[in-house]
Amino acid sequence: MSTILDVAKLAGVSTATVSRVINSPETVRVETREKVVRAMKMCNYKYNALARGFVTKQSNTIGLIIPTINNPVFAESTRGVQDFADLKKTQVILGNTYYQYKQEESLVETLREKQVDGLIITTTNLKGIILKTLLDEGFPFVLLYSTVKTGPLSAVGIDNYQGGYRATEHLVKFGHERIGMVAGNFSISDRSLHRWYGYRQCLKNNGIPYDKDLLAQTDYSLTGGRDSVKQLLSLQNPPTAVFCSNDYLAFGAMKGARELGLNLPEDLSIVGFDDVQIASYVVPGLTTIHQPAYEMGKMGTKLLFQRIKGQAKPVQLMMESSLIVRESTIWAPG
Repeated sequence: MSTILDVAKLAGVSTATVSRVINSPETVRVETREKVVRAMKMCNYKYNALARGFVTKQSNTIGLIIPTINNPVFAESTRGVQDFADLKKTQVILGNTYYQYKQEESLVETLREKQVDGLIITTTNLKGIILKTLLDEGFPFVLLYSTVKTGPLSAVGIDNYQGGYRATEHLVKFGHERIGMVAGNFSISDRSLHRWYGYRQCLKNNGIPYDKDLLAQTDYSLTGGRDSVKQLLSLQNPPTAVFCSNDYLAFGAMKGARELGLNLPEDLSIVGFDDVQIASYVVPGLTTIHQPAYEMGKMGTKLLFQRIKGQAKPVQLMMESSLIVRESTIWAPG
């Protein structure tokens, strides 16, 4: 098997130059780079990234753990992670937890066995043993879609409380007083919980009594959104508007309302959360809270590389969200 020394001799360059062609080709003159590439082909030289990892203590891979591949918002942040990692010539290994903590635990263990240099995690349990273990061992990781604002964890997210408040306030300004909420189960998503906190506070600040019957917790699925809105609409005094804790649930809620014969938004206003691309294409267009998923993915990966290199202390970044008003919300009936 040919070695880097064989390539260097054939190309008439040093082994350091061959190494630069492999790892940082942009730093080598074009003529020299072409000579080295030709020599590699003639020698049938195969670059062994794993062997390099034994020397550098890095595998040039990172792990990305998300709750579900079904929700388009995670596809957007994954694209941001991938694009930044590509710039660093790093591979991304993706894992999906299905919102199951045991699966999250298993994925962390598996990815570490594969010698990833660091992890980006959207966790289902901030207080679980997984994060504590990673912290105690000093393993580089960053939380994505995080509610963490202080402490020893590096994290990127938005203010979910503020987003929940803003979504509810929009409905209040349109004269709605019976405002329901379809929320992802609080036990698996602190993001959903914080959005509910914002929802409750907005009602309180506007003199609207909180009614526990107007909250429906469910799994994160289209079916969950559909069935939950039907549950709310079956109440003796049903809501005239519903805030869904993500767009995916909102799409399900739209279908559920139509299956009951309601017209949207005339009979029911709906607000989502995320602003996935399809939100502007459904009919009516979905009013929602925009969070910069792609930018969050890129920023989370940038922070992770800084953590891997030991260049940064833990930092928490809260990125800006905004209300996007479309056609799914109008003034309350009557």
